Amino acid sequence: MKSRFTAIALDDYIEKHLRANPDVSREDVRARLEFAIAAHKAGKRCSCGAEIWIVGSAEAGLSCFTCITGEKYPSDDYEIAINQSAARQ
Repeated sequence: MKSRFTAIALDDYIEKHLRANPDVSREDVRARLEFAIAAHKAGKRCSCGAEIWIVGSAEAGLSCFTCITGEKYPSDDYEIAINQSAARQ
């Protein structure tokens, strides 16, 4: 079972998101993701104490993968790569 996020660049994720959600504004998606990235970089944690999931937090508030989805492990889920290496795993 895969138990890690698939790292994706911010711009690549925005393109995928817009293809799946054509009625959403590019600027809105970018602003929400950048807010979640800034919170992650600042050390913001989910109310359960886990690291926040940037992609999910941009949609559902600053929370971790498990609290947002109810699932223990990501499976084919993306996370924004916030540096030159992979996203948090």
